[in-house]
Amino acid sequence: MDMASISAAYEGLKLGKNALKMLYDLKVEADAKALIQEIMGRLGEVQDTLFSAREELFTLQEENNRLKNQLKEIEGWETTKQPYQLVKTDGGAIVYQYIGEPAHFACPNCFNKKQIQFLQDTRTFSGNFKCVNCEAEYPINPMGTDKGSMKLPTVF
Repeated sequence: MDMASISAAYEGLKLGKNALKMLYDLKVEADAKALIQEIMGRLGEVQDTLFSAREELFTLQEENNRLKNQLKEIEGWETTKQPYQLVKTDGGAIVYQYIGEPAHFACPNCFNKKQIQFLQDTRTFSGNFKCVNCEAEYPINPMGTDKGSMKLPTVF
């Protein structure tokens, strides 16, 4: 059942209940009044049930939309992380490397938080690269090597 069907059923019952109330107000016989009151009571119960069903449907639709959005996020991250692989650099760091051009490394700390943050060469004797987001440093190149070259690391 969708929201429109529930609303239509609810309105139909409301109309029936109002029609019975009008008959009741016409001062019909006592036996008929008792029967009409019983029917009106049952119609009220059905209306309450339909109202609860409508609220439950709304809650389920919201949950469904939330889960669909969550799935889109997961699928989007899977696509984003696809061209990266975990490698061990000559300096001993374990980082993510982009497979393609331009060659670069990504911070593993940020990567685990579903963020791609490039590691920037600090151009120091230590051979460290630094994440501009979390400020973690990783020894990409061995100490004292030529800073102009970036050797391809060992793939995990």
